[in-house]
Amino acid sequence: MKTNFRLVLTVVACLAAPALARAEEPKTAKVAYSALEIARFDVNREDYSSKEAERAGKISDEFLDGIQRALLGEMTRSSLFPAVRKPAESAEAGSPVLILGGRIVDFKPGNRAARYFAGFGAGQQKIEVECVLKNKTTGEVVAKEMITDRKVAGWAGGSEEKGVEDFAEKVLAFLKRSIGAP
Repeated sequence: MKTNFRLVLTVVACLAAPALARAEEPKTAKVAYSALEIARFDVNREDYSSKEAERAGKISDEFLDGIQRALLGEMTRSSLFPAVRKPAESAEAGSPVLILGGRIVDFKPGNRAARYFAGFGAGQQKIEVECVLKNKTTGEVVAKEMITDRKVAGWAGGSEEKGVEDFAEKVLAFLKRSIGAP
């Protein structure tokens, strides 16, 4: 009985040790980037090759600015990087900078009233973006991923701002996976 108990304690200690060590790791990128620059997402307003591309072309400049603001806020609060900013003209000498950018692939503004009154997916908001992380100095693509967020429902039909905040959280998760952050 004592042997089994010792064995169980040994196994638990072995399994818990890596988790405790990980919990003490600093919340910074493995490749010590000095800053994250968040570019405004691109959109091709002349692409009519598909209904998704046509919808994406209708996104307003104000909405694109709102997405960039939401991303700046979410990434700043995450504390993954010493600095989070809009793109600067030049990188500081010797300090690697990561650029987050991408292209709007599909956009549905949605209809809050339809989400509230009809439900069942009516009036859903959709943002689909091909996100790209690049090393500013080398131009190397560090990671690339399609990120889609849908606002199907919510309190009183949900809000456009909440949809953008949810999208920013998904982009943060992509960024963490890409740089190996916890």
